[in-house]
Amino acid sequence: MDDNKMIDFRKVDELIEASYPQMERDLLALIACPSVEDAPAGEGMPFGKNVHDALITALDISKKLGLECRNIDGYVGIADMQGATEESIGVLAHVDVVPAAAEEWDNPPFEPTVKEDRIYGRGALDDKGPLIAALYAGIALREAGIPLNKTVSFMYGCNEESGCRCIEYYLSKYQPPKYGFSPDAEFPLIVGEKGICQFTLSAKWDNSLSPGLNLLSFDSGSVTNIVPGSAKAVLQAKAAEIPAPAENINIEKNGDIITVTALGKAAHASMPEDGRNALAMLVHYLAKLPLAPGGAASYLQQLDRLLADDSYGESMGLKAADDASILTLIPSVLHISEGAACLTCDMRFPVTHSKKHYLEAVSRLAEKENMQLGIINSADPLYAGKDDFTAEVLLKAYRDYTGDFSQPKVIGGGTYAKELSGFLAFGPEFEHTPKLCHQANEYISKKDFIDAAKIYARAIWLLAK
Repeated sequence: MDDNKMIDFRKVDELIEASYPQMERDLLALIACPSVEDAPAGEGMPFGKNVHDALITALDISKKLGLECRNIDGYVGIADMQGATEESIGVLAHVDVVPAAAEEWDNPPFEPTVKEDRIYGRGALDDKGPLIAALYAGIALREAGIPLNKTVSFMYGCNEESGCRCIEYYLSKYQPPKYGFSPDAEFPLIVGEKGICQFTLSAKWDNSLSPGLNLLSFDSGSVTNIVPGSAKAVLQAKAAEIPAPAENINIEKNGDIITVTALGKAAHASMPEDGRNALAMLVHYLAKLPLAPGGAASYLQQLDRLLADDSYGESMGLKAADDASILTLIPSVLHISEGAACLTCDMRFPVTHSKKHYLEAVSRLAEKENMQLGIINSADPLYAGKDDFTAEVLLKAYRDYTGDFSQPKVIGGGTYAKELSGFLAFGPEFEHTPKLCHQANEYISKKDFIDAAKIYARAIWLLAK
């Protein structure tokens, strides 16, 4: 693969730098689409109008750059940059984003702002910024007159954050590119992605209230793959003492109604060490209160035992590891109301283990705890071998630009690379990049934005030459 040294990338790099103002404007327009998945909004909008608007925005940007665009029924957008042959390589990004709690942001998450050479807004890093960076990388190759043997298909998915049904639909109708990358993780390269098992544990009990302190409701989390940063419970005090506040626990009383809130720190489910789980925090607090005997009290005590380890599954009997990775397991959503509870958990298991093993394990757990199990999503892990062609090419692209020979990584996050053979996750986060995916005040810096584009240009060249 040494023949790419004959290509002088200085012109490509200059074109990317000169394009930065336009890259920034396009990213701001894309972030301004609040593309959180919603209910279908009619034909061609299977994930709601806001996601559809983001897809159309990405395709309009691509059309203005001279690419041939297709909208695959609102599931996936394709923008082709024609090469010498019809054979294609793919760059697969997504336009959907996770929800953003506006009160946790310094500025509204869908009103993007630029401060100190940083572009702030939900999706700046995951995954709209990388989408724009990769797109302009391809355009710079074209404008520099560097010939490509293969067509480059920029692919814009609409459902990466909550199930990848967009890619399932695409694969039901089209043959995908043989090789490619998803600009949706970290540099130097992701060669392994843990398996995923997202599941619910539900329970019911007699809802009659007793004298004393009763739990009326509990609400925490809205998205399966985020460590919840806040949690709220509503209690009714019938001749009961008001519970005392505690660290990160606030108490408000209105008549005989008591509202208890816990404040933690949100983080991506695959990196629980970066967050503080407010759900588990509040469960632990409530389980120690003198609640009226009954179903809610017993359930909270049971949950407190199961969630004693709210990051690695040890208290559920699921702790595991291999030489490359460890299991993480977080409680991400809990709703309790009218004698019924549903807990949602996000588990990422080691790259050499099987989905079948963990589906059986959570089934045994539910049976032992007398809870009803529901499986939301499950996927086997991805682990590229030492001789993997895509890994070799992408590592070369990164190393040629940076001179950094750091080893590739295994992550807990799941990307589109799991869905398509021959694809791996590649950037945009560098070692120095703050871990802000799925968190408040998400941003991409100007330098990282430009550097990622330059690396992507080299990767596209190596894959498509």
